[in-house]
Amino acid sequence: MLKALLVDDERNNLENLAFMIENDCEGISVIGKATSGSIARELLSTTNVDVIFLDIQMPNEDGFQFLASLGKHSYKIVFVTAHNEYAIKAIKANALDYILKPINVDELNHTINKLTQLSINDDWKRKEYETLEILLDQIKPNKYSKRLALHQLGSICYIDIDEIVSLQADSNYTIIHLNNLQKMVFSKTLKDFEEMLDPKQFARIHKSYMVNLHHVKEYKSTDGGMVKMSDGNLWSISRRQLDDFLAKMK
Repeated sequence: MLKALLVDDERNNLENLAFMIENDCEGISVIGKATSGSIARELLSTTNVDVIFLDIQMPNEDGFQFLASLGKHSYKIVFVTAHNEYAIKAIKANALDYILKPINVDELNHTINKLTQLSINDDWKRKEYETLEILLDQIKPNKYSKRLALHQLGSICYIDIDEIVSLQADSNYTIIHLNNLQKMVFSKTLKDFEEMLDPKQFARIHKSYMVNLHHVKEYKSTDGGMVKMSDGNLWSISRRQLDDFLAKMK
């Protein structure tokens, strides 16, 4: 039986979620409710908790600040939010759990079933914390993470940014070319990665290509513009992107 702590500054939301968990879900019980981060920390110091349902937008201390204050921990986190487009993008990019308000009981049960499966995996706590660290790093203002946590075939892949040589669009998928000549495919568009990666280090050179500027070995002005990468790949540069690419390379 999973033990859940609910954290939300609005009492009605707390009671509604608690009612749904206790009456419509199996394998989980609510052992505490907190209307602020400080109350939640007090409960965590005296109570065994497996999962925290955490509201993102709270006054004084939001969900991300509360999470950062916990330091290294073994709690599974499910984010609960009404609207926060940037935060949701970051959460989805890192394959973390979230629920949108108003909460749908079927989506809640789906999340709890996933939590139950993860709880029997001894390795999930370590991976969860690593993924949350990356998320907290990403959401800092004007800060881009040095690692990505990406969902792939039921697992989470951790990729150091500096190991990425280039990214290649393939319909609604993206092929990441790494510096060890390995290629990895993810079900995200090149636009998704463009929003996650530091524009000072990565440049979109074509509708189908994005490159790590640190891995550019040669620029050729022939054939409209080409770049040779450290792994040997040769990519075309579109006329639209040429000036921006050359400016970043200076």
